[in-house]
Amino acid sequence: MRAGELRHRVQIQAASDSRDAHGGNVRTWGTVATVWASVEPLTGRELSEAQQVESRATVRITMRPYPGLTSRHRIVFTE
Repeated sequence: MRAGELRHRVQIQAASDSRDAHGGNVRTWGTVATVWASVEPLTGRELSEAQQVESRATVRITMRPYPGLTSRHRIVFTE
């Protein structure tokens, strides 16, 4: 993988569960690392439901191997 292809910054985040004042579960996401990646759009569409517009996009994110990355993490990319 060439370094020039990795031109976007993405965040790797991990979930953390805690209890709120009423005893309910609260899930928060914390950034574990910020890394360089390639982000390629694959599909996109807009849905109109209940008089609200919802946009969805599917992208392919390619990055260098990150030790400990599992399906329990999430990747955040903001353009």
